[in-house]
Amino acid sequence: MDLPRPVAEVCARFLELAPPGLVTGLYLRGGIGFGEWVRGQSDVDFVATLDRRPGDADVDALKEAHERLASYSSVPFDGLHVLASDLAADPRECPDVPTVLHGYFAEGTLDAMVAWHELALNGVTVSGPPLSEVGVWTSADALRQFTLDNLDTYWRSNAEALAKMPSEGEREEACCWCVLGVARLHHLLVTGEMTTKSGAGRWGLAHYDERWHRVLREALRIREGGESEYDDTSARGHDTAEFLASVVAEEPALRG
Repeated sequence: MDLPRPVAEVCARFLELAPPGLVTGLYLRGGIGFGEWVRGQSDVDFVATLDRRPGDADVDALKEAHERLASYSSVPFDGLHVLASDLAADPRECPDVPTVLHGYFAEGTLDAMVAWHELALNGVTVSGPPLSEVGVWTSADALRQFTLDNLDTYWRSNAEALAKMPSEGEREEACCWCVLGVARLHHLLVTGEMTTKSGAGRWGLAHYDERWHRVLREALRIREGGESEYDDTSARGHDTAEFLASVVAEEPALRG
């Protein structure tokens, strides 16, 4: 597929900056794999395969490459550096690996369960063997369980926090993140299919009660542009908090 120019440029620059011979493949996941790229909103989510499990010198070189990349491009470039054999195995067994998230370089696995499935279903090969040859591990049951647990932990804690302080949901960034983020998880649990943030918002307009349509349109508007329907930001905060709570409340029933 033809990548948006900023995406193609940041990928090419990373491959130039990476330690020679270390990176054997570069693959993209997330919205790009679904054909969704919103300039100024979308991250470039990647998984890079390496020739070997990186030692200290390799890790330092990768960190320097990402620091130089950040000074070259403002496009967020977040992801994991793994072995191809990691992708062929259960992501819950993946050891901590060099990881970049929001510009921070550390050791971890980010959301490896989601990453593996996005790569297998909609991944984009930038360099290296095609993903079909890599043989990425998948399990619909494991992905569903991971999603339910995420809803019951991360999103439940956010719902409880917003219930106490709905003013936090007034911010555009918080509204967009919470509404589309939790709708994306709910979409997978209801339909069995993965989608993008915007895709989840549009699905939500057909799935959820009309009570939630204004805040769904607002989240989409924040992500994609347009005029707000909210004259009062406090109303947006309350709607964000209440929508999040309503979706989280469905978690026990979704477990079946």
